[in-house]
Amino acid sequence: MPQISENKKNKDLTISIVSYNSLGFLKECLRSIFENPPAVDYSVIVVDNASADGTSEFLKKNYPEIKLILNDTNIGFAAANNQAIKNSDSRYIILMNSDCEVYKKSLDNLVEFMDRNPDAGIAGPKIINSDGTVQMSCRRFPSLLDAAAHNILGDIFPDNPFSKKYKLADIPRDNPSRVDWVSGSCMIIRREALEDTGMLDERYFMYVEDVDICYRMWQKKWAVYYCPDAEIMHHIGGSAGGNEAGKIKSSYRMQKSAFYFFWKNYRKSWKILLIPLIILVLGFRVLLTVIKTIFPKKNKGTCKTFKS
Repeated sequence: MPQISENKKNKDLTISIVSYNSLGFLKECLRSIFENPPAVDYSVIVVDNASADGTSEFLKKNYPEIKLILNDTNIGFAAANNQAIKNSDSRYIILMNSDCEVYKKSLDNLVEFMDRNPDAGIAGPKIINSDGTVQMSCRRFPSLLDAAAHNILGDIFPDNPFSKKYKLADIPRDNPSRVDWVSGSCMIIRREALEDTGMLDERYFMYVEDVDICYRMWQKKWAVYYCPDAEIMHHIGGSAGGNEAGKIKSSYRMQKSAFYFFWKNYRKSWKILLIPLIILVLGFRVLLTVIKTIFPKKNKGTCKTFKS
């Protein structure tokens, strides 16, 4: 059974952060939140999935106001966020990776956007990579052809038309817009909409649970939005482990989750006949990750640093 520390309930916003051996990133994430807090009544819940890096000790000593949920094992991203959602009663919940950092007014802008758009079930901010570039964090639900082509060509030819279509490369990144889905590295969810769609699907251990919840939002007539007025910085992969074994494991989990999404949503249609092709394509993506990990390209040039 998880250990749960006490904390007052709130009515406006809960920030849920799942941590697994990512204390270095978590420290910066929490620092940024408490240096740039929202004006609304809010609380922070950290769900720790049995980290061995001193996360619980650090939080108890430095952030006693945070509600801390300690799990005995790593139960995964979706299940851990569901724990935070069940232990809160706020109007909105922000799911935020431990390797994210917020800037001034970012959290306020997300809440204000949801207040202005009552049809919004989910909204995602503009996400800035740690090198200062804008992440393609809002995307289309791909057709099977686009998904297969993106998986095969995405790493080899990043600018191929299938990947550009999937990543919504054609929409302006400075204007709010309705999109199919937004990245789960940071998203705000309306509790009323979540009660309508159901919680995050815990059969996704990690990855694609964001696609799934956005897909279900649209099925229940809730809209999903991209909200560029709010900016969040995301150190991609920081919460998943950056060593070689971690990258390969993450790729495997990604493709496993992608297969489950296909099975969950298309197994009762004729598309089930494409399972052999889907397995082949997803397996090829894992193979590419292994090759890139074993034979990495030498880094040429320097990266820009993004400052708040």
